[in-house]
Amino acid sequence: MVKSGALKEQWGQPLGLCLILFMLSYTIGVVQPIMPPLVQEFNSSVGYVQSALVLMSLVTASFTPTAENLSRRLGRQPVLAAALSLFALGLLVVMTSLDIGIFTLGLAGLGGVAGAVLVSTPVALMDSLYPDETAQKYGLVALAIAGVLGALVGSITGGVMAFDFSWRWAFVVELGLIPIIWRLVRPIAAPAPAQTLPVDWLGGLLSVAGFGFTLVGLSLASELGWWQPKGDPQTLAFVLTPFGVSMAPVLIATGLICLGILVFWERVRVKQGQSSLLRLGVFSRRIYTIGLAIGTLHTMTTVAVQFNLFQFIPAVMGLNPVQTSIAVIPFNVAQLAVLLLLVKRRPQLPPRYLLQSGLVAKAVGIAMLVTAVRPPVTALGLLPALVVMGVGTGLFSTYITSLTFADTHRDDKAEARGVYRPFQNLGASLGRGILGTVLVSVASYKIIDGIVAELGQSVEPEVRSRAVRSLQVAIQTLRRSDRRDLFNQLPDSIQPALKGILQTASVEAMQSTLLVILALCLLCLGLSFLLPKTVKTIEAPIE
Repeated sequence: MVKSGALKEQWGQPLGLCLILFMLSYTIGVVQPIMPPLVQEFNSSVGYVQSALVLMSLVTASFTPTAENLSRRLGRQPVLAAALSLFALGLLVVMTSLDIGIFTLGLAGLGGVAGAVLVSTPVALMDSLYPDETAQKYGLVALAIAGVLGALVGSITGGVMAFDFSWRWAFVVELGLIPIIWRLVRPIAAPAPAQTLPVDWLGGLLSVAGFGFTLVGLSLASELGWWQPKGDPQTLAFVLTPFGVSMAPVLIATGLICLGILVFWERVRVKQGQSSLLRLGVFSRRIYTIGLAIGTLHTMTTVAVQFNLFQFIPAVMGLNPVQTSIAVIPFNVAQLAVLLLLVKRRPQLPPRYLLQSGLVAKAVGIAMLVTAVRPPVTALGLLPALVVMGVGTGLFSTYITSLTFADTHRDDKAEARGVYRPFQNLGASLGRGILGTVLVSVASYKIIDGIVAELGQSVEPEVRSRAVRSLQVAIQTLRRSDRRDLFNQLPDSIQPALKGILQTASVEAMQSTLLVILALCLLCLGLSFLLPKTVKTIEAPIE
């Protein structure tokens, strides 16, 4: 019994902190596989679900500095207890939601605000658990691994729950984790509350509104239309087509206006000698913001490749979700292997050179993947490209944190990591929402054009566009068997050539999307020259 108590005291508390980040990453990972049944049940669209993920990450990132301020002022344990309760309430709202609006309120509203506390608290409490710098580093690595595992378990669990049970059951897992987490972390001795600067609430709200409207507008543009509203305007509610234009540019314009007001508001506060959201915290540090942008863009490309492979492999190779996961897993294994190999070693070369080597390796891996997706596509043929990409991603992930935090004060570490993590979730959401949509859109256009060419007929542009939109919805929401039944309804004369049309369209669309991703990876490489060459302290990586 004594040994059991000692074991719990030694490992229970850090395990509880790891479970917090596991739970948050699980939430992000589980939404993707449950999208098809969720969209069908709510009669909604993939774009709106992606927007909910974007908003969740954005709300978390925007409120993290404020949450960190409150945690220092009121004490970490009371604020953590409130955040866990709010997150549980958000999960209950998600599980009982009847439409996409209520779902977004629970996920992005309640879950996003609670997440602002949950992403920074594990870092701060891990520091208090392990005063030794080496032990702290291993603790932070454990947090990073917990985040990776959470996303992986979420994607697998979501796929099983969505089609074998109900998508709502996928959230029961993390709801059951919350009391366990609180029981494990409650004994941790947190620093005493301290007086902090007043919170700029209006600045925080303007920040969320500005970035939120802008990014949601961008994520929905492909679905609602960049300017002209898609679909029949007569059948859409006025709120989606104000002034006869798509809602997307209206959202983007509203976001930019809010950002303009934010800049004006913060200048007024500075002149009055008050605390400023833009002047205080990690966002005021140039190197940090550059590293944050590079890391977010890199995450966007990484998740886009994985997401598109999960769309491409079943369609071309005919593998089920489990077989697809096995085919893609060499990328994750190579990435984690590099992370674990390098975390114990002091780099012999400047960290920026190693990070840039990782970006070059990833670019080479993407170029190899462009060649590997040509028929006949096999899991063995994809393996070398995935391994090279994984090695490059592992190198990048090992050193981007250190370079990003090069000019960040030690006291701001919890806030810096708390902001960095949801921005990576934001990049992941944009990667799935934007680059994933590119793959589906290009494939849909090529399939429709291939079928029309095979039939030897001509169609009106509006009919073609309507057919493409319907196919996009079918690809993103229907099971593989349901899509097969849909294609079986085509005329008999097209059936012999249909398999070739589908494969050619999928391969060309995948290659086009990978070239876009390659360009973004090279952009990361160019921006990396703005980072410092060396750093004083090697930080533990963030997934």
